Amino acid sequence: MDVFVTLRSPALILQRSLVSIPRWIDEEDWQRFRAEGYMVIRNVVPASITANAVREIAAFVDADLADRTTWYGGAPQLDGIVPMHHAQSLWDIRQCQNLYQVFAEFFGNPRLMVDINRCIFRPPVHPDFPTMSHGNIHWDMDPRVPGPGLLQAVVLLTDVGRDGGGFQCLPQVYQDLDGWLEQYAHRDDFDFFNPGLSHWKTTQIEGNPGDAVIWSTKLPHGSAANLSNHPRIGAFVSMQPPTAWPHPHSTKTWWLTKRAPDYWRGLPGQADPEPGPPAVLSDLGLKLIGALPW
Repeated sequence: MDVFVTLRSPALILQRSLVSIPRWIDEEDWQRFRAEGYMVIRNVVPASITANAVREIAAFVDADLADRTTWYGGAPQLDGIVPMHHAQSLWDIRQCQNLYQVFAEFFGNPRLMVDINRCIFRPPVHPDFPTMSHGNIHWDMDPRVPGPGLLQAVVLLTDVGRDGGGFQCLPQVYQDLDGWLEQYAHRDDFDFFNPGLSHWKTTQIEGNPGDAVIWSTKLPHGSAANLSNHPRIGAFVSMQPPTAWPHPHSTKTWWLTKRAPDYWRGLPGQADPEPGPPAVLSDLGLKLIGALPW
């Protein structure tokens, strides 16, 4: 039996199945998602996995975490985005049973597919590297498109405090999204990736390695300025029911060939394909890419 839960307004409805007792998502999390467009689930991914991911991401960008002079070798135009997709640790995050359970509870559906996303290595702002962003706010998908949108998430791999370069968002825009879009997004030159919201006061999420921040694509968001003394490192990941997945037949091929999804190829510093054999996947991982049936 299915129930429908209004998350933002009558126009934003996601389907949930009746489940017994949620293991990860409590009512306070649901209330925050309905009202503000995001939730934070703590201690989802084990420390052994997050530590391996930090090591592999740092190695990809040739960074020694004990030597801050090595932190700034990434392409400036990527603003901290790391074009690595197939490290074993990233697949271990994607096939993490706890993380899968979070998404299964969210959708009320155990049959899911996982995306192949990237990661982030964002060192502190530095006067010698003025092209580094001091924080931005954007949408990754056009918020004017009808429907509830999709789900996005990032797993924290390092401690993130206030002004530590972590996830930030504008719940106040999400709460009146239709009104904001009617007022500001009717222009022909509206650019949802640069909507002119970076001067607004944001909500910043603090957390520890293994925490997961989950948000709606209807929520304007971005990375805050990193004013700390260490890099912010994280891994982007999401899961959706197969009916909502735009590339259901490509994920397995991208895993086998160790290539980035088509729409992310050609970025500076990207290896195509990435070296080595495909990552080792569990039965759950194989189901999440469509290589085994549910």
